[in-house]
Amino acid sequence: MRSIALLLLAPVAAFAQLSPNGATASFKGSLPPKPTAALSAEQEGGIETRLKQLTTDFAAVKKHPRAADAEIFLKALRYALEFDEWYDKKPEDSLKKANALLDEAAKRIDGLKNNQTPWLEGSGQKVLGFYSKLDDSAQPYGVEIPEGLDYKAKKTPMWIWLHGRGDTATDLNFVYSRLMAKKPGQFQPAGTIVIHPFGRYCNGWKSAGEVDVFECRDDAMKRFNIDSNRVAIAGFSMGGAGAWHLGAHFPDQWACVHTGAGFADVKRYQKLTPDKYPAWYEQKLWGFYDVPDYARNFLNVPLISYSGEQDAQRDSAEYMMEVLAKEGLKPPHLIGPGMGHKYHPETIIEVQAWIEKAVAKGRELFPDEVHIQTKTPLYGRVKWVNLHGLDESWKDARIDAKVLDGQTIEIKTSNVCRIVLYPPPQARKGGGKVKVIVDGTELSLMVGPELPQFENFLSAGPRVPNSLCRLIKENGQWRDFGNATPFQHEGPEGGKPTSHPGLIDTAFMKRFLVVLPDGKSSSAAVDAWVKTESEHFLTRWRGLMRGDVRVVKASEVKDIFAEGKTQGLILWGTPESNSCIRAVLGGLPLHWDAKKVGMKSKDSFDAATHVPVLTYPALKSAGFEVVINSGLTFREAHDRTNSLQNPKLPDWAILDITQAPNAESAGKVVAADFFDDRWLVKK
Repeated sequence: MRSIALLLLAPVAAFAQLSPNGATASFKGSLPPKPTAALSAEQEGGIETRLKQLTTDFAAVKKHPRAADAEIFLKALRYALEFDEWYDKKPEDSLKKANALLDEAAKRIDGLKNNQTPWLEGSGQKVLGFYSKLDDSAQPYGVEIPEGLDYKAKKTPMWIWLHGRGDTATDLNFVYSRLMAKKPGQFQPAGTIVIHPFGRYCNGWKSAGEVDVFECRDDAMKRFNIDSNRVAIAGFSMGGAGAWHLGAHFPDQWACVHTGAGFADVKRYQKLTPDKYPAWYEQKLWGFYDVPDYARNFLNVPLISYSGEQDAQRDSAEYMMEVLAKEGLKPPHLIGPGMGHKYHPETIIEVQAWIEKAVAKGRELFPDEVHIQTKTPLYGRVKWVNLHGLDESWKDARIDAKVLDGQTIEIKTSNVCRIVLYPPPQARKGGGKVKVIVDGTELSLMVGPELPQFENFLSAGPRVPNSLCRLIKENGQWRDFGNATPFQHEGPEGGKPTSHPGLIDTAFMKRFLVVLPDGKSSSAAVDAWVKTESEHFLTRWRGLMRGDVRVVKASEVKDIFAEGKTQGLILWGTPESNSCIRAVLGGLPLHWDAKKVGMKSKDSFDAATHVPVLTYPALKSAGFEVVINSGLTFREAHDRTNSLQNPKLPDWAILDITQAPNAESAGKVVAADFFDDRWLVKK
């Protein structure tokens, strides 16, 4: 698979730096940026020679459980060479970094050959790695272990610290900085391990960056005996934005949330006026990440914010305080006197003390009350309640659930049609029966004695028999769905649950496989567009998301539905040029032949000059879907600010490819919409 990807990368190095008018150029915000001082051919040749030898040596330890701890160094140098990522003022300084990474890689490979991992021992600063489930790539993260902390003796609290934006903080500089770090960060919590995710480089802790935080957390938990109920998430600047986002969207995962000087939404942060608004569907998609749309979720987790008195980003926190106040919340918002975009020394002490107190208390798994606010079922799980389905996605949906007594739960909803309920211990005093009053309808539900293990990030629900209840609203009336069988997940009949929420971009937050054409279509123009755009995606994922995309040709996929049980499939081409698209075409709400293409019940377009892009649960899988002719829908022009690195297309679109791809779009959008919440084309 990797060999195909590498063959495709070379022709499109310049394409990754498209300007808004389609010309190849670098412009403000391009990621990764051009080098400050390029290395000479001789210097790069020396690195390549050592890297080649170490890569050969690494093959002998590739299957070791700690292999990623060594591969992160090799990967950092591969990418630095490929993208010319040399950002020091003098080439000699970049060369010094490269050699330091090569030296450390050699030491770790030798250690793994002898099944020894000395870099894990003791306290201090460490840099480690893990393999991501998305694309099998090695991803780095930093660790701080306080002097004298014996984490093996007892479970230890952990802080996850999210870094700020750094355009030059690619693998090479991130790994080097963590490797050479001698002192802990600004915050030094006692008896606490602090981890520093890489976050897939510079994407505002969204998309694959979001996944990275949880994969990093889970890897650290396995290694360091972490108390899962005493984990805090915090960050500053871009990291503060990440803490806002991850705190609001996953409030049940943290003992507390600290947001330092980070943006929280698009429209206000970008100071957009109506004349500058994007397409209607992109405006709706602000609701995917915009924190004000998830503000009520902070009723579930302690929150503390910080802003410098003179920091322009103070406005974001103050706006959030206004929004939170409308939900009955007044969290502390500390102001650093006289400070711009940085912490005040005395405020650091105050913030740290507050977080340490919240972490010491720990998160409450089974509170009496749970509150959910969302615009998509992807972010609909909190504590013992799962908002499984919305009446209408991308509109405000809410659940407020409360234990009234030992056997009664009251639930109030808005824009909700399916709920999975895991009754907490304090509501199970009625034996096997629980009374649930949902929007005034009283139901008597049966529930088994076992408590479930809550879902982890983007994983399937618990499989403890009879531990849960399912409620469904039909014709405006709630009823007991029963707990013997799950809601239908497979295919469009299951609607849009957590596992299939819609949006092209969500497919890249799960494991995926790119499937390239194994033939040709009737349109040379379409084939050329498919080749260019698929290559562009492979390069962009590698440059921005720092991973090697897994790639096959359609002819290599023996059973598309079997493949879809374990991964999403990103299909490029047409029914003529890609046999996998032909295999699923009958299950797509799409008419598409050599002459015409369009969504069913919608206008058709000339198939010689138009292509469809869409996502659809056509794989008969509970967790994966197909994507047709698209990678991430935000592009190079949106990298200038992390606040714009958001989904730009809804569930489907038709593109006119006579408009050449540019830094903002893959073509001219002539039609686009969301599927309804039963995956039907809207009339």
